[in-house]
Amino acid sequence: MAGAEIRRLFGKNLKRIRLQQGLSQFQLSIETGLTHNFINDIEKGDKWLSSESLGKLISALNVAPHCFFLPEGGGKPAANADPYLIDFSDSLQKMAHELQQRYGNESARLAAPAVADKTAK
Repeated sequence: MAGAEIRRLFGKNLKRIRLQQGLSQFQLSIETGLTHNFINDIEKGDKWLSSESLGKLISALNVAPHCFFLPEGGGKPAANADPYLIDFSDSLQKMAHELQQRYGNESARLAAPAVADKTAK
């Protein structure tokens, strides 16, 4: 899969996720601090983003990183897909699950004392 194809796939998924959450490009730009034009260029597949910008999108949209790289349909790659893409997709899904297990549980554990402190006052 060439770089341009990855950019287009990422852009399509970004747009799909953004629209599913009822956000305009302008609203997403406010949430992320990225410019509206930059988000538009990413969605068209014309530009790529840094890991910092990717982190901002993940945080604002509250999605796992691999969601941006899933093939159309959001499931497993097509049977005729490049084997490298299949391995890459599987690896991203496993990594996202591990991170969610590690940090999702950790953030819930850290948030619990803060809630307890607020109710004690």
